[in-house]
Amino acid sequence: LMEVKKAILDYADSSLPILFTGETGTGKELFSNAAQQLSARSRNSFVKVNCAAIPKDLMEAEFFGYEEGAFTGAKRGGKPGKIELANNGTLLLDEVGELPMPLQAKLLRVLQENEVERVGGVAPIAVDLRVLCSTNQDLERMVAEGTFRGDLYYRINTVELNIPPLRERLDDLPLLCTRFLYEINQGYGFQISGISQEAIDLLGTHTWPGNVRELEHVIERAGVLCKSGTLG
Repeated sequence: LMEVKKAILDYADSSLPILFTGETGTGKELFSNAAQQLSARSRNSFVKVNCAAIPKDLMEAEFFGYEEGAFTGAKRGGKPGKIELANNGTLLLDEVGELPMPLQAKLLRVLQENEVERVGGVAPIAVDLRVLCSTNQDLERMVAEGTFRGDLYYRINTVELNIPPLRERLDDLPLLCTRFLYEINQGYGFQISGISQEAIDLLGTHTWPGNVRELEHVIERAGVLCKSGTLG
């Protein structure tokens, strides 16, 4: 994990695309936030897009924007897309493996030509942005299976950083628990002084399939029951 943090420090101030990989709940978005905050673009826009949360029939308009009259229901005056909104800043594509193939081709053109064309538009719009991506899928396998474009994959993983799962770094349990208890005290007004070694040992027997996010929810639930003193 320290190697991942050092790599972010090394690459953050460049414009190189970074691909964060790892299981659900490992903290990929947290690391992408760090990469953006440490970059020269930190004062500019940081647009986050969850590719799994946008209906596929709306994706093109959401990403690339549209001109007035481009389709039924289009807003008067048109609307900029997520890519335009990230101009001079950073665009995070969360769950990038969920992008449909036609959209992958259009995104590749944006990255290669540094320009975007709205739906129904006739002229390209120049953009300058840094792209960060995250996924819990095996994109290399998807490329081999033909479900993810190889040219886009090699374009977005100029730097690939894998966030290790919690079960491989159980030594972090005391630090993580202390942090979560601090946040619980701040949020609820509790006075929990810490967590017992017995509780830490018990947490270490679990495999944590939900990773750090699962641990956070467990500690929050236990903290609400504890409220003060040592969490046992």
